[in-house]
Amino acid sequence: MSGIVIHVRQGFEDDAAKELSHHLTLCGVTSRTMQAIADSAIVVVTLSIEDMKLARSQLKLADLIFSRQLLWLASFVHLPAEGDRVTALIDVIKGPLLEMAGANAFSGFFFETPDTDSSKELTGFCKSLTRHVENALNKLKLTPKGKGAAHLPRVHLVMTSNQQVLVTLADVDNSSPWTMGIPRLRFPPSAPSRSTLKLEEAFHVFLGPEQMADRLVAGMTAVDLGACPGGWTFQLVKHRMQVTAIDNGALDEKIMATGLVTHLREDAFTYRPYDTVDWMVCDVVEQPAKITSLMVDWIVRGHCRNTIFNLKLPMKKRYEETASCLNHLKERCRESGKIVEIRAKQLYHDRKEVTVYVTVAPLPKTGQSK
Repeated sequence: MSGIVIHVRQGFEDDAAKELSHHLTLCGVTSRTMQAIADSAIVVVTLSIEDMKLARSQLKLADLIFSRQLLWLASFVHLPAEGDRVTALIDVIKGPLLEMAGANAFSGFFFETPDTDSSKELTGFCKSLTRHVENALNKLKLTPKGKGAAHLPRVHLVMTSNQQVLVTLADVDNSSPWTMGIPRLRFPPSAPSRSTLKLEEAFHVFLGPEQMADRLVAGMTAVDLGACPGGWTFQLVKHRMQVTAIDNGALDEKIMATGLVTHLREDAFTYRPYDTVDWMVCDVVEQPAKITSLMVDWIVRGHCRNTIFNLKLPMKKRYEETASCLNHLKERCRESGKIVEIRAKQLYHDRKEVTVYVTVAPLPKTGQSK
């Protein structure tokens, strides 16, 4: 058996399946059997071996908005109700999965479940099996330690019930480094709202450690549209940026006490800065098309170099609405001559929304001032 498994937000299986199907068509995949059970938090696609090769060579997790993790399926394993549950898993790992990896070992091993309330009941079972599977892999020398193994594919065992496990593989350069594609972030006690985790996760997902060090620098200028009570401003201040917070509401007193924030009681849709800012962020609750138009104006007119914003999705046709907004954004940037990088992802800390990151390429060095 061969195919694809993606982790998604519970309730968004259909949107993720539509998006994945579209990208598989672009890859030249001609046939597939797609299983997207409502509220299962995963989508499983069965492919022929040839179509699997096509998909694996072209499909990129970074291009998938509604997918948290991209895994390559080797087999469904049915575990016995009692007794030895490890041997059947190891047989697939050292057989079909190792062949799929195209190597003699793996860089690591995750045992995980879909992100649903019902799957939490399987957590204890996963933990008990994890130790036994790890010991077996170590005995077979299939998970060597050290930097030399870091580039090798990673084993993911996805337990969907107490008797069914999907044995899958993750390519380390085309997958999320976190179990189930979920970064484990702690809510800062001093943050004014839990929405702060949305922006923190966006930094981790879109930038990664190296770009975070280069693009989140003390002294940079930033604007937070619709800032109150200050969850996103909190993250910008955390990186010692000079922040202009735009909102008619009240901003958290502790944030104002940092001396890094100027609070302007103005309309987020009409405010524009005098000079180009390094960052503009926006978590305003409004129709996605209206937010997209606002972002287009900021980017095309050169008001910001980087932006992260959220699109609050409608009840129906969420994939279609997201695609429409992103296509409009790309088209307007192209028409204006702006060279931009655009990425979008439904993050773990998002709910019925999608987070978008846009960075504008710097002007070529011609000896002239900007």
